[in-house]
Amino acid sequence: MLHVDLRAPQGAELSFAASFAVGPGTICALHGPSGAGKTTLLRAVAGLLPANGSLLFAGLDYRSLPPWQRPIGWVPQRQGLVPHWTPEEHLRALGPALSIEPRLALERLDLWRLGGRPVRQLSFGERQRLALGRALFGGRRLFLLDEPFSGLDAAARRSMGDLLLERVEALGACALIATHDLHDVQRLCDQLCLIADGRMLAQGPTHDLVRRPPNPQAAILLGYQILAGGLAVHPAQARWQADPDLVAVRAVVERARPKDFGWRIELRAQDGGRFAADLGSEGPLPTAGETVDVYFPDLRLT
Repeated sequence: MLHVDLRAPQGAELSFAASFAVGPGTICALHGPSGAGKTTLLRAVAGLLPANGSLLFAGLDYRSLPPWQRPIGWVPQRQGLVPHWTPEEHLRALGPALSIEPRLALERLDLWRLGGRPVRQLSFGERQRLALGRALFGGRRLFLLDEPFSGLDAAARRSMGDLLLERVEALGACALIATHDLHDVQRLCDQLCLIADGRMLAQGPTHDLVRRPPNPQAAILLGYQILAGGLAVHPAQARWQADPDLVAVRAVVERARPKDFGWRIELRAQDGGRFAADLGSEGPLPTAGETVDVYFPDLRLT
């Protein structure tokens, strides 16, 4: 179990305050806009920034340990790789902590054919896979990952995400991921912490927070738009058909464009508020200027 209760010291240049717990076998997302404090919080947990409070993992007081003694699998945004080392040298440098043969690790990372090249000759995505692999195969049970899937194509994002899930489950590890990508959050993360301006806006199970954010600021971070009366609408929750559990929003269609396997309809409500609806391709496609009713869960936030 990871227990985090940290805040910036008085007078610190970067402010942050966070208190939450992450159970074994759990991935927790730190989600918020750029500059929200996600990286700052990860660096504080890693011991790279001063912090007041407490930090416990598996009963061990991490604040009593210098950064180099904290058993953490760490992936910073700049990857932390040695330019003239090869991928295999990076893995062998982990020594006895390496939990898998280097060749097998390189195969899992789709880097076997590049194992003898210096890192400076690799693409950004290849370096990112190596950095993630060093963290996941390094014998650690606490992973701190700062935008770990940035620069990866769709196939690599999925395979590296699957590897993360596999390692967390196999080790009973805890992972903290700073990410802007809500698709990664919903696919990978059991728990979600929403952060803005260095403070926690909301936290809880990802499924619950995504579907019922507790306040307007949290809702906006999760892709909701706030209409008149505090009605929070999310494009993915839109429906064409009426339902007793849904509320109708009358709006004028501004445009429609393909999205995934359906359409994203951009609309203007009667009060002038703009919002979007993601609708399947099986229904009729409205034309610009047409007035329609779109149905959403009755989620009102003030």
